[in-house]
Amino acid sequence: MVQWDALAFLYRHGTSLASAEQISRLLGYRSDALFKALDSLTASGLVVRSRNSRGLRLYRLAGSVPALDELIGMADGRQGRLLLIEQLRQRARGTERRVHGGLHLA
Repeated sequence: MVQWDALAFLYRHGTSLASAEQISRLLGYRSDALFKALDSLTASGLVVRSRNSRGLRLYRLAGSVPALDELIGMADGRQGRLLLIEQLRQRARGTERRVHGGLHLA
């Protein structure tokens, strides 16, 4: 969820000149969790960031992603957010099963 919130923040605010700590406070996450999320989004090519300059970085979306426009629009309402959260949870459970060889102990 941290990645989604960071992505939505950058989508809604455009280019943001801030530290990960500042963005984490705005979103309500620990700074280390947000830093990992921004690193992951950068590694995936969705987010571009500048070099560190006095503790600040420039974060922006890498480009226009039509599917992201649709997802952000869908997630604006409560029902859309609930659906998105459920889909992300299902995907995470599937990843966990694959990591553990498909065996899931209750």
